[in-house]
Amino acid sequence: MCGRFNFSNHSKVKGTLKAGVTPCFNIAPSSSIAVLNEDMKCLKLNWGFRPSWMKQGQIINAKRETVRAKSTFKGFRKCYVPINGWYEWLETDEGKKPYYFHSEYDTIYVKSIMKDNIVILLTKDATESISHIHKRMPLLNDEPIFTSWNLKQANIKINYYEVSREVNYVGSNNSKLINPIF
Repeated sequence: MCGRFNFSNHSKVKGTLKAGVTPCFNIAPSSSIAVLNEDMKCLKLNWGFRPSWMKQGQIINAKRETVRAKSTFKGFRKCYVPINGWYEWLETDEGKKPYYFHSEYDTIYVKSIMKDNIVILLTKDATESISHIHKRMPLLNDEPIFTSWNLKQANIKINYYEVSREVNYVGSNNSKLINPIF
């Protein structure tokens, strides 16, 4: 987790329109995404961080197990990134197969960290029920609560199913991306 996610249903998150966040079924790193700060204000920040020491690429996720110990993340503040679900790929003999992960909640919130105009999502070891597809998953909460913000995972049941390989293309952005393949 997590290199792509869906935030196409903004109905539960106030301020997305004012922040200029538009619905998207296929959000990739470097995108501008919705972020809730400690004042519960919706901001539009860039997903990913390139520290001065990094030659190429960017940091899009941080492990909850090490985020507090790494000097790279000094000065970052807690926040939440609202999502409707995320994608992971399973390596098979026929190639990588994309899967869509979601919960019974319309919106789930990824515990994240922010600084200036950037945001990094926090991850944890995947639950046993989904670890056969990918070993990491987002650090989730069912609602954005800052008074008890911690590095624990909320008890959220995750559902998943295979989806079209169309999600492999960053430019693809339509509701068919989250339709199951049977």
